[in-house]
Amino acid sequence: MEQTIDTFANIPILAATVAGLVLCAILIACKFRNTSKISFVFFLAIGIELAGLVYTYFNRQIMYLVLAIFVSEIILLVYAFVFAVSDPKKRAEKKSTGEKEDAELERYSQQAVQNVTAKYNGIIATNKDMTAKAAGFFSSEDSLSSFLQYFNKMIMEKTAATGSVILVYDENDDILAVKSLEGKFPPPYKLPEDLPHKPLRIETNFKFSQFATKGNIFGDIFTEGKPVIIADPMKDARIYQNEPEDFLKCGPYMFIPMLQDSEGVALVCISRAAGLEPFSEEEIETANILIDSAATALRPLTSFINYTEHAELTKEGDIATKFQKTLLPEKMPVISKLSIGKYCATAENVCGDYYDIIPVRKDRISFVMGDVAGKGMTSLVIMTMIRAMIRLVANTNQSAATIIEWVNKAICSEKNSMDHFASISLINYNSLDNTAQIATSGTNPVLLYSAADKEIKKISADCEPIGVEKNTTFTDIDLTLNAGDILITCTDGILESLNENGVQYSVENLKKVIIENCSLQGKDIANKVKDSLKKFCGTTQQYDDQSLLVVKIQG
Repeated sequence: MEQTIDTFANIPILAATVAGLVLCAILIACKFRNTSKISFVFFLAIGIELAGLVYTYFNRQIMYLVLAIFVSEIILLVYAFVFAVSDPKKRAEKKSTGEKEDAELERYSQQAVQNVTAKYNGIIATNKDMTAKAAGFFSSEDSLSSFLQYFNKMIMEKTAATGSVILVYDENDDILAVKSLEGKFPPPYKLPEDLPHKPLRIETNFKFSQFATKGNIFGDIFTEGKPVIIADPMKDARIYQNEPEDFLKCGPYMFIPMLQDSEGVALVCISRAAGLEPFSEEEIETANILIDSAATALRPLTSFINYTEHAELTKEGDIATKFQKTLLPEKMPVISKLSIGKYCATAENVCGDYYDIIPVRKDRISFVMGDVAGKGMTSLVIMTMIRAMIRLVANTNQSAATIIEWVNKAICSEKNSMDHFASISLINYNSLDNTAQIATSGTNPVLLYSAADKEIKKISADCEPIGVEKNTTFTDIDLTLNAGDILITCTDGILESLNENGVQYSVENLKKVIIENCSLQGKDIANKVKDSLKKFCGTTQQYDDQSLLVVKIQG
């Protein structure tokens, strides 16, 4: 076979292909390293030539290689022509403009990052300062009010407001209560008709106001959980204008809920006097930042308050419980014709129940069962007062109802802020003629087991407890008793004791135990009730004192 120069054409084709690939790789490296600006035209031309070389190598048809070279040359020719006729100065200006725009964009980006960094550094600093300030109020007598007052003044200063009020959410009562009021804050709600339009009276009324969480501007915004900015109160239907007095005219408002873990804890309301400019975007943002910082600072403060209150209640409760035991009879007195039983279990740190047996004279032995509202020292003070008054007046000839009325008037006359309510059942027994006179206040029941009828029924009626209304009247219930009859009185701690399923012991269970054990002595009947109660409740913790008196007529 005769060999010609074309026989070896594949060698330069392969060499040209390798050279093209190397050239392409070098151009790509220049592009990524940014050492030179490489146009895509070069990549396109080299790509076409490489395709022609590869196709020619496999098909041995030079026409395709020539065509590929021609196409790539045309592309390069057009590219070179554009460069030849274009103005170098304009190209340079365009390049310079692009570089300036890139530099400006980079500068703006850096400035934006700096602004965001400065903003959040400011927020962090505000949070730190607010938390440190809150910690400084730990030792204050009323630390929460002191902190809210400080915060209120700060937010007024930072937003150029003329008035600010903080309403704190009370989860137990589901209300918003005013806890701090600074400056002049025109009430945006309708004032009571009988409230005089005088600045001091309006401010005093507002300071002690409470609002439901719906049906009013404060509650609706708090429940919604989103800030509300009112620039023109005249155009907002939620604002009520209590004019014509100038100090009642409403201006711009900000209502911003204070949130912790997405749950509302307070509502901060900021106002400006009528005629002043609305709050700016910057002032609104400042208010939001300060309120978020206050929400953060309140966490350790409220935790500290809860801890100290719990510790104080525990300490007071321990003292009160010890003293409570000294008020209860150590031993049941021996009384002719009577068999007496009792059961008393005090809950930790509660001190709400007391019972007493007062042998006044032969025609009057007084049995008292009391249940005082409140816990700790508060209930102990009221308990001691009631016990002393009943012991003082029991020796008179007054009826049971009159004795309770006297005690009620004395308790209602006490001028203090603590709750002084109590349920009392008083049984005056006359051993000479086997009669009894009963009067009750509140919910302490008195039950009578009739030996003749073999039945037990409640003979007392529920009524207002002691300490509610000074002029409350109470009713005497007169009984004639027979041998085998049993009088029972107890506190609601017995009847409302819960088992592990949350079911109450109830008066029906108590009646059942009394009937089943009616033949026993009073002491034994009380023990049977005790056993029944413990079996019913099991290991379920109880949160109220449990007290029971059983008086059985022997003859």
